[in-house]
Amino acid sequence: MERFVVVARRYLFMQSSSMAFVKLFVTKRLIHGAATALLGVFVPIFLYVTTGENFYVVGTFFAVVSLAYFLVLVPAAQIMNRFGTRVSLVIAGIFNVSFYVILYFADETNIWMLLGPLSGALLLLRLFHWVPYHVDFATFTKDGQRGKSVGLTYATIAFMGIIGPILAGYIIKNSGYDVLFAISVILLGAAAVSYAFVPKTHEKFTWTYGETLRRMWSPEYRPMVYGSFANGLEIPITLIAWPIFLYEILDGNVFEIGAVSTLVTAITILLQLVLGKYLDGAKSAKQKTLRVGSTLYAIGWIIKIFVLSAAQVFFVGLYHNITKVFTKTPFDTILYDMSADQGRYVDEFTVMREMSNHLGRAVSLALIVLMTLFIPLKWTFVIGAGAALLLNVVYKAIHD
Repeated sequence: MERFVVVARRYLFMQSSSMAFVKLFVTKRLIHGAATALLGVFVPIFLYVTTGENFYVVGTFFAVVSLAYFLVLVPAAQIMNRFGTRVSLVIAGIFNVSFYVILYFADETNIWMLLGPLSGALLLLRLFHWVPYHVDFATFTKDGQRGKSVGLTYATIAFMGIIGPILAGYIIKNSGYDVLFAISVILLGAAAVSYAFVPKTHEKFTWTYGETLRRMWSPEYRPMVYGSFANGLEIPITLIAWPIFLYEILDGNVFEIGAVSTLVTAITILLQLVLGKYLDGAKSAKQKTLRVGSTLYAIGWIIKIFVLSAAQVFFVGLYHNITKVFTKTPFDTILYDMSADQGRYVDEFTVMREMSNHLGRAVSLALIVLMTLFIPLKWTFVIGAGAALLLNVVYKAIHD
């Protein structure tokens, strides 16, 4: 832990000269990240349990939110022009708190009435959060240091993940989900306030809906769109299908789920920081790392299909987390580099990136729901494997 703190301090205050990035990092990855680490794998599990352990309900819920996000992000970005990124992040924080306040009061008797408000709060959270966050991240980080910033971001997520899952599992086992959600609401409320101190940016979204859709399919942006779509295909497998699979294979033992997640996460932190520094070296480093990492990461999804015990979950999960480091760090660094190169179109680029990502999520969730009507959930991991390999289409954006 001491080693992580020392390295993080050096990266924040020496490698990154932008105090704007420091403020964004502290708010998003430390305060907000603490709540996310606690909630982690357990929100999909909670929805799965309270809706009668029917995956199609959970899958449809998240698919509808992602599809709605894809459809309304452009007008939402136009509305955000009036507020700016800082105010938009604060608004998103309020909806984030609202989402978990609703979950606090949810149980098996009222969950069906609350799915509508939950989806609305989640949609508005995403609409007002992710575009401003990505724009700020690209704006506040510098060429030649962005790999370190992305590496530090993922390492911090992993650092929070050391304590978060096992602590959350302990809280749920001994006090229930309502206590977990109450603690998270307090942390997310603090994050919402902290976003008010993130410096303003002056980016404006200027495209119409039609122009945005035309640009998405243009040769200039097509590789980014395909890469983000592929990333979106894989995310629901990681964030929704895998946690529910863990719940089933570990017989609903939430503490064991948290403990295994903690052990797997702890071992990957230092590797993440070292890799970020490496990616800021030669221009080919990102592409080579992504090519090798995505192949190994895809293999990990196939191996996970055959997991049968907690011990296997640990060893396979450790392998998969390590290969994920070598996949998602260069992938995100490439996208942030591309975003920073857009000049005054960074907002528009980010909207296309987000639309592509959530279209991929909606498609993935629809496929998972359909597949689970006929086959076990674990076989949907093949979607994650295929998506991992498709991430490599971002190469074309660099070479063309």
